[in-house]
Amino acid sequence: MAKIWGKMWALMGLLLFNSVCTVSSLSVNVNNIECVYEYVLYEGDTISGNFVVVDHDIFWGSDHPGIDFTVTSPLGNTVHELKGTSGDKFEVKAPRSGMYKFCFHNPHSAPETVSFHIHIGHIPTEHDLAKDANESTRKRVIGYTVGEYILLTLVSALQVIYIRQLFSKSVAYNRV
Repeated sequence: MAKIWGKMWALMGLLLFNSVCTVSSLSVNVNNIECVYEYVLYEGDTISGNFVVVDHDIFWGSDHPGIDFTVTSPLGNTVHELKGTSGDKFEVKAPRSGMYKFCFHNPHSAPETVSFHIHIGHIPTEHDLAKDANESTRKRVIGYTVGEYILLTLVSALQVIYIRQLFSKSVAYNRV
């Protein structure tokens, strides 16, 4: 029984780690042109990563042109480009949010396997932090104001009901 619980906890831990992780890694076979797409949530996010051609020393001679790597923004502009390399690191500031395209071009006829690693992260600026604080304060003020109006309306209705009950009672006066 303890073994089953141990395996379940290990599986749950693995699933939790996988859902928290914001890094993408994959292996791509490049015959001619292969592209990978990744969505960037915020303008100004840092897109960083690296790639390497796996086992290129076995097949490459001195005349191999290498792999070309291009990062294209959602508007179609090239934001980063590397020509004729067996691998490199890259870092780009996203000019806008949207779907970015990462393309590998293999001009040689032999297919190559490329190991690709990418990380997209939002680093908040002072402006973002001030904006978040302002938005939080605005929501609290609106919440308190709405609560105050509801409470004021409720108290007014209770006063009207109480006053009507006071005057609806018939008081017996002794008339002589």
